[in-house]
Order: sequence, then structure tokens, then C-alpha cells
Amino acid sequence: MSAAHPDPPLVVTCAAIWRQGRLLLARRADSGLWELPGGKQRPGEDLAACLAREISEELGVAVQVLERVGLVRERANGRRLDLHCFACRLLEGHPTALEHLELRWVLPSEMAGLDLCPADRQLAGLLAGQAPAA
Repeated sequence: MSAAHPDPPLVVTCAAIWRQGRLLLARRADSGLWELPGGKQRPGEDLAACLAREISEELGVAVQVLERVGLVRERANGRRLDLHCFACRLLEGHPTALEHLELRWVLPSEMAGLDLCPADRQLAGLLAGQAPAA
């Protein structure tokens, strides 16, 4: 018998933060893979509020969440994943790796050479076409 209501997806947000034509990436402590910083949405939490909270917790900075620039839907570890990527502007502070192994500002062309999380790899090409002028 097939389920009438499949399990809801894991909803995750991530930030496209640009500086001088470079995008901020973070290396995960659990897997060592590179990703756009962000995290899981809490029940009842707005996507923009989720992302602002996650960036504050992970990087110690405040951001202004702007428009959504991408959405990746995939299956990961047997569960559906919806990754919402938003352009963000740093408001104050300097990003610090509070929960990651390291942070790196990369040119869009450099992303292909990094070991990215699968969903972030899907976003890489899209973001390369959206890089602001340096």
C-alpha cells in the first residue's frame, strides 16, 4: 500500500554571501565536505528567519536575507531534502567558523574543484551565473 501522505521533506536554508566576486563556503565538521552556510528550519519558522538564525549561530554575523536564488530538491539518506538558497548581505561582523572546520571565499570557477555537498554542487553552476561584479 502506498502512503497517501509521504514524509515531509527536511527543509534547509543556505546563504549565498558574496564579497569582491567571491562566495563564502564552509567546510562541514562531520563530513569535511564544503557547503554554503545555513541549516535546518525549525517547526513554524519562516525561511528567512531560519537562515538569519543559522548564520548567526554558525558564523557569528548578522545578515540581511534577500531574494531566493535557488532551490534544490533531492533525496539524501533516504529522506527528501528541500534546500532553499538565498542571497544574503553581511550587516555586521566578520564570518568566523564557529561550527565548521574552516571558511573560504572562493571564485565561482573554483567551486568545481572542491568536494561539495551534493545539493550545493547542484547550486554551484546556478550561482556562478549570478556572481555580482567585483
